[in-house]
Amino acid sequence: MYDKDENWKIVLQAKDIMDSTLEGLHEFRAREDARTLAWHRSYRDQLAEERKVNLDLNNHILTMQEHAAKAMEYLRKAQRLHDDSPEWQELHIQNDALRKEIRYWKRMAMPLVPDDSDFWSDDDDLIDPEEKKRLARVRDENQAKFGKKSDGGEGPSGSA
Repeated sequence: MYDKDENWKIVLQAKDIMDSTLEGLHEFRAREDARTLAWHRSYRDQLAEERKVNLDLNNHILTMQEHAAKAMEYLRKAQRLHDDSPEWQELHIQNDALRKEIRYWKRMAMPLVPDDSDFWSDDDDLIDPEEKKRLARVRDENQAKFGKKSDGGEGPSGSA
């Protein structure tokens, strides 16, 4: 059908097409390889940065824990010195004795107040009387709100 020259032209055109296709494929492959390598390099850099940050944070945490352990040890030593100190023990005993003496003299100064009064409590020199009134008011409000729990009244069986 076709003569020899025309067949040769078709073969050369096919060769050019194949060459350009092969060249395009090689360029595409080179671009994709470069892009993939760049992505991997970037990913490795990100991982290295994150590992560095994690290492820094872990070192910081360990340093803080070390400082906290030292502080606790110093606190324990100070508490031991305080607890084992005879001077502090003597001051504690004197403080307790002075409080008892003040209570005694208050009772002597106010003989009309009965002995079973709430006025004579062991903490009357430690807790403000107004704070005691406030706490009693809060307790009464809670009992009114939630009902009296320990009033010794009727139980679940209905007997009083």
